[in-house]
Amino acid sequence: MLRLLGSLCRDNAKNCLRTTAPKVLSNDAKITATTSILPQLRCLSILSKQPQLSSSLNNATQSCGILSTSLGKLLLPQAQPSTVPCRTVTKFSLRTAKRKSVKTVLRRFYRLHWGIWIHTRSGRHRHLWKKRAKRKKRLRTHVFCNATQSRLLDKMVTMYWRRPKYYPDDIYNPYHTRAEFYFTNRKPKPLPGHYPDY
Repeated sequence: MLRLLGSLCRDNAKNCLRTTAPKVLSNDAKITATTSILPQLRCLSILSKQPQLSSSLNNATQSCGILSTSLGKLLLPQAQPSTVPCRTVTKFSLRTAKRKSVKTVLRRFYRLHWGIWIHTRSGRHRHLWKKRAKRKKRLRTHVFCNATQSRLLDKMVTMYWRRPKYYPDDIYNPYHTRAEFYFTNRKPKPLPGHYPDY
């Protein structure tokens, strides 16, 4: 299907190039002729991403004799490989043969004692001059990760970061326990309305 579509587009491009401009043109006429067929050629920039189609397209444009090399490069840019960020877990390090934590998880997220991960809201430091006070107050809050994300983040860090840690004057101290949740409640359960003071 794609080969048929590519061949049809190439044939249409050859016909457009042959019928829109004569073979021999002056420099000024070349510019006007190329600007008149710009809409037809823009649709062919997708075809230039594949090497076999780009070579046939370049041959077609050279046979018509109306595109210079610089204009051809401008109209048909080559596709650049996109870089995809990769944050995989190192299960066995080369030096100690131990599992390693992903550093970006430790920088961006924080784990509470009852197993959930939290993170700050995105864009909390950007364009504060045009945000209202209520929105800036909302941006200072934290967001829960869901259960699937929390399990994934637990796999991306070592056991050291999954253990509860106790710091003096911890600002997250009221949130480390969640007695009203079924899986994180304490035994025996506290009486209704009598939660510990923090």
